[in-house]
Amino acid sequence: MNEFRILPVALAVLTMAAVPEPAKACGEVMYRMGGALRYQAFVTRNPAEVLVYSSHDSARPEAERQRFHDNLEKAGHRVTMINNETELTKALGEHSFDVIITLAADVDAVSRELAAASRQSILIPVIDRDASDERAMRERFPQLVRTDSSLNQFLKSIEKSMKASGT
Repeated sequence: MNEFRILPVALAVLTMAAVPEPAKACGEVMYRMGGALRYQAFVTRNPAEVLVYSSHDSARPEAERQRFHDNLEKAGHRVTMINNETELTKALGEHSFDVIITLAADVDAVSRELAAASRQSILIPVIDRDASDERAMRERFPQLVRTDSSLNQFLKSIEKSMKASGT
């Protein structure tokens, strides 16, 4: 009689063990893979010496500037941030930078300082969303970004600039 009690329990255990877990949809697996790959996109293959210059940056909070600096460094770049022309002259005289990110309003000042310091750097201007001179800026500079661009856009511009220069 004990055998008859054990049989239903054994069948129930075997049935539960044989039932596979719910299958994952193809999209779910791809989503999980994409999440892991997305992080890798922020690690650069071409680390650069980056100078971020703005004499007009007083509107941006210090915490936001620091976060931008930290995120560029996490991506593998060496970053220097400067916000006045005296520091710019000194930095360009002492160091060589691969990329200089600056507001469009500061492009001419940075270009003059680069020429005076006999340095070659790639300028990436940052323009306003409604900039009237965007077409002219695009003709002068192969890479430019908007003030409301994401960190990813800045990283892509740096990466493209480094590839174009052969570095």
